Amino acid sequence: MRIIASFYKHDEVRFVSHLDMQRLFQRAFRRAGLPLSYSKGFNPHPLLSFATALSVGYTSECEYFDVFLDEKIDADEFRSRVNAVLPEGVAVTKAVDAGEMKTSLTTLMRSADYFARLDFDREVTSDELENALASLLTGEIIVEKKTKGGMKDVDIRPLLISVNLIDCSEGSAILYIKGKLTAEGGLPLELLFGAISEKVSASAVSTVNRRTIEMDWSEGK
Repeated sequence: MRIIASFYKHDEVRFVSHLDMQRLFQRAFRRAGLPLSYSKGFNPHPLLSFATALSVGYTSECEYFDVFLDEKIDADEFRSRVNAVLPEGVAVTKAVDAGEMKTSLTTLMRSADYFARLDFDREVTSDELENALASLLTGEIIVEKKTKGGMKDVDIRPLLISVNLIDCSEGSAILYIKGKLTAEGGLPLELLFGAISEKVSASAVSTVNRRTIEMDWSEGK
């Protein structure tokens, strides 16, 4: 059977890499005594996959994975058994039996929502930030991005759906950001933050929490 589950990743594990998160869940499944399905070949591994990776240092309220089991198990039992052996800071929030659904989670992704805190190295006013964001939204956002062919100038504006200033005080700003997230890639937040910093002439340290990932579940039917 295939189970699709969502989970959160909080401050306690924010610096655990994507690869280590995969290993963490694999260990949790084994400790929970779940009948995992394995790949064939010389190096069998559990059939576990994540919809997308979360950048190291980011937290999230809603990440997705799917896992295949050799035996049928109630989805709520799966969630409770896994949560009983997971470390603090990560927990499965929902699990469902995917039935005959074959579509990969990655192809179902459409967008993601974030709260981001930017701590600037100087006092930046709300007017400065509002003007900077308005300027970025009205044209191209050209940034230097590392690609397989080397560093290239790219326009990330088509990947930015919206950005709103929620609060600004004492050199810190809270932003609500919605960006595209698909199998082909997503909005590179750090490059967006760099563009904002350039607009206001101030460096910033970012703290990011992914709130949701929008999935088009109708595509999997």
